[in-house]
Amino acid sequence: MTGGYKGEAGFVGDPASIAKRIHVPTYDEILERIGRRPRRRARRRAAYEEEIELLARVRDIVISRTDFVREVARLLDGLHPFHRELVEIEFDRRDVSSAVSCISRARKMTDRLMEKYKVLLLASESPKEARALAREARGRILSLYKRCSRGLEVLRSLMVFMHRLPAIDPGSPTIIVSGPPSSGKSTLVKNVSRAKPKVADYPFTTKQIHIGHFEAGEGRVQVVDTPGLLDRSLEEMNPVERRAAAALRLLDGAVLFLFDPRPDAYMGLDRQASLLENTVAKLVTGRRIYVVVNKEDAVDRGRLEEAVAAAEEAAERVGAVFLGSTSAVDGEKARRVVGEVASREGWTRRSP
Repeated sequence: MTGGYKGEAGFVGDPASIAKRIHVPTYDEILERIGRRPRRRARRRAAYEEEIELLARVRDIVISRTDFVREVARLLDGLHPFHRELVEIEFDRRDVSSAVSCISRARKMTDRLMEKYKVLLLASESPKEARALAREARGRILSLYKRCSRGLEVLRSLMVFMHRLPAIDPGSPTIIVSGPPSSGKSTLVKNVSRAKPKVADYPFTTKQIHIGHFEAGEGRVQVVDTPGLLDRSLEEMNPVERRAAAALRLLDGAVLFLFDPRPDAYMGLDRQASLLENTVAKLVTGRRIYVVVNKEDAVDRGRLEEAVAAAEEAAERVGAVFLGSTSAVDGEKARRVVGEVASREGWTRRSP
């Protein structure tokens, strides 16, 4: 998608492109804009006419400056469950809902106050009374938005966060790359696509979701890089792990689980097997899992054979497909593994 609201599956595929177009002002910005409006007094005009015109300008400013709330509401309503989960990891749903409701109510009350005070101004009996009524009306209108000042800040922060959300196509074939920290997930995704996830030789380098695209025959596959997981329940996960869990739970696709065979890996082989069986397999119930031992170039033959045996046994216990060993730093080998998954899933079209 390239910025449209709804894709084929009925969800916003690229919320970042929409969020970038939405400006959420602060209360002070709204107040400043109103303060810049000159009070021009026309000759031969009744005081009430001038005050109604000035009040209408205030109304127009606050309505136009808060028109973004309709775009925000549409965007939030159209989020894919995966994107919604990423948002809710960072923001309390109640705070966001309260912010949208506060501003929406303020806009409705602005129009009601405008109509009310227009009638009062028309009935005013002196310039002094008209000016007093207009001051009262402006004060009441501004107080509506002052009460929403925290909500405005919440929505400003939300739009900044959503600028960075990865684009997805819910209807496209997808491979979610999963595994323990430092197992080479980012390296694999980097070497099979144009995605540029950060790669470093220390645990938990990847903190966000990155999505690349792999050309498989005549087909195109989304390849999702996820942060490393530890073997624990969803309730015990920190925000970084929950992002990985969101991809596994809510993106429809196959899972490619990487084992790290190194003796000094962040997790031992038994713990990696437990991670596959007790965490990943439970998060992706009903979907195909593929298992591969990565970093074959980083260990000796004996250690590699030990890791392959452990990974193959763990794969068998969860009904996963074992694909042997590979080295993600070798672009050709990385592409071969991802291509094998795509082929087994039927995502490649072969020439007759």
